[in-house]
This record gives sequence, C-alpha cells and structure tokens, in this order.
Amino acid sequence: MSNQETLDDLNYATALAKSGNEAPLMGGPIGLMWGILISATLFAHWSIITGRLGIELQYLWLLWISFSAVGGMGSAILGRRVGRKAGAHSMANRIEHAVWTMFSLMLGCLWAGIVISMLLGMGSVGLFDLVPIVGFAGQGLAYGVIAKISHHKWLGYASGAAFVSSILCMPAFGQPGLYLLAAIATLFTVVLPSLKTMGFEDAER
Repeated sequence: MSNQETLDDLNYATALAKSGNEAPLMGGPIGLMWGILISATLFAHWSIITGRLGIELQYLWLLWISFSAVGGMGSAILGRRVGRKAGAHSMANRIEHAVWTMFSLMLGCLWAGIVISMLLGMGSVGLFDLVPIVGFAGQGLAYGVIAKISHHKWLGYASGAAFVSSILCMPAFGQPGLYLLAAIATLFTVVLPSLKTMGFEDAER
C-alpha cells in the first residue's frame, strides 16, 4: 500500500468517525415521553397530597407503579423504533443511551433504598422527596456529559437548568409544593430539550 493510499484510508476513517460523533441524537421521542409522564405524575402526586383529587395518600404507590409500567412499555416500544434509524449506533447516541440507562439505574437504586428503609422502620415517606432533587442533579450530569463528548454543546444549557432545578427544589424538601415545582421544572429540563433534539434530528435528515 502506497503512502497516498494509507493517507486516503486515514482521512476516510477520520471523516467516518467525525460523522458518527456529529450524528443527530435519536433519544428525543423517548425523552419527550418520559418528560410528559414525569411531569404529569409529579403534578398528580402534588394534587393527591394536597387533597385536590380526593384520593387517599395510601394509594400513592399505585400512581408510581403505573408510572413505572407505562414508562417501561413506552421506552421498549420507542426504543425499538429509534434503534432502526440510521445513525442510532453512532458514538454520540451510544453514549447518550448509556448515560441515561445509568441515570435510571441510579434513581431506581435510590427508590429501592428508601422502600427498604421504610420496611425496616428506619425511614419515612418523606424520604421520597429526595428523588426529584437527586433526579434533577442526575439530569444535569447526564446532559453535561453528552454535551462535553459530542457536538451537541447546546445541551450544556439543559444541564445548567437541571442543576438549578435541583438547587431550587432543596428548600422545598418536606413541603407539598416540592412536587408542583418539580412538575413545572421537568417541562424545562426534559420536555423542551427533547423537543429541541427532535427538531435537530428532523433538520439533519
């Protein structure tokens, strides 16, 4: 192989890697589904604990079980569709998938730890207030990582919004208003970024 052929191969490999890194993010539909679902569930939670829906607090677990079931099925259905799109296996999309998978696992572990603590008589239902606070901080981390390793630098703004939401929610810890605040903040930290991601995907087709 001549030096020119080697150089051509290297240039091709570099261009291929760059195109993969700059491929549009495909997780917008999944993020939009989760954003709407989370916001609606948080709002319903706030409505229940403030007595606005006339539903007893003991049924809150049904709300969150339903949330998990609907979200899981939605992710499975949308995930298969996203996986068939061109560019779905680019580096940026693989990292996005890995980051959000680990984020979900982190929140799941927190939720399980709280439940176990309550079953052992060492915690109270108030510990669940940690979930939205930690969740926003985790969103900031996830968005920030994706923004740093890809050309989607605008996600840095979503990261900042999520971190600010975590800070603003902390003073509301232990107050019913925490869930209303979290429901509204989710529209800005999940729904809007997901819509923007979907817009970029459509523009780059």
